[in-house]
Amino acid sequence: KIAAALNEESIPTPATYANLPVGNPGPYTGLWYGERISEMLQNETYIGNMVQGRRVKVSYKSKKCLQQNRENWVVVEGTHEPLVDRETFRKVGLLLDSRKHTRSRRYDFLLKGLLFCHECGHPMAVLNRKNAAGEDVLYFVCRTYQRFPAAGTCTSHTIGERRVTEAVIARVREVCGNWLQPEILEPIALAAVEEARKTDDRTSRIQELRAGIESMTANLDRVYMEHLNGILAEGDFERIYRNVRAEREKLEKRLADMEAEKERDADPCEEARRLAAGYLQSVFTSRELLVSLIERVELTGDKQIIIRFRFGDAENCAGPERLQ
Repeated sequence: KIAAALNEESIPTPATYANLPVGNPGPYTGLWYGERISEMLQNETYIGNMVQGRRVKVSYKSKKCLQQNRENWVVVEGTHEPLVDRETFRKVGLLLDSRKHTRSRRYDFLLKGLLFCHECGHPMAVLNRKNAAGEDVLYFVCRTYQRFPAAGTCTSHTIGERRVTEAVIARVREVCGNWLQPEILEPIALAAVEEARKTDDRTSRIQELRAGIESMTANLDRVYMEHLNGILAEGDFERIYRNVRAEREKLEKRLADMEAEKERDADPCEEARRLAAGYLQSVFTSRELLVSLIERVELTGDKQIIIRFRFGDAENCAGPERLQ
């Protein structure tokens, strides 16, 4: 999606920007592609590190190079000013790593790449099945059982994706809720609201809409007078009058919506409370947050989940919980 967006915005690739020669140009020359984006997202140069030794020559007599394992790279930290902060780079790395444990490219869901079988340790596979109402529903099944059902090495662990996701979110909310209190978030939200209002141009836009409506009203009056005086034919009058009135109605609706929005946001404290409440309601459904908090989620054969957090004692934080 990133590559498609860059191509749509005609952003030049590094090779195009550097005006590098192309040996065998083809229809896709100069376009971004997914592998290139993936390399950039994992490139430590963007956080200020110098990375060398990624490839080594087989021999000084040959131009052939071999890729080196990451542990053999030479990394020197802080050699130049970073373009990306380390925390953002770390979070992106976690998101990329979470997708290495799943083969499912067709289906997307919140816990993708985080679910494992507790008994055999392998990632859970995802299946799409129709329910009684004919709707598509995702189910998890142990990948070992899926590949070798007759071997008896593991059981199916079959369970609906929605049930697991809801249980994990509820558990994370229970464990982490103490760190997200409204009285702590509201002052932060209030500061953000006040800062945003400094650059809010709704007043000027409202004035522009009012001026546009007055201009169209005056235009309608002029067209009507020309029609009465016989200057404008009946057919032309109806067409112009209908079009101008429709445009005026659109502006009037936009003006009403904008004035209602401004009235609703008149109290900054109330807006801050609304923002804080909305954040608390939706924060635990953020994939970025879940990947940052959770190392893996294990499903047992008797319909229990074990959440292993990236911090503290995972078993104490979120031990087995039976799914109802």
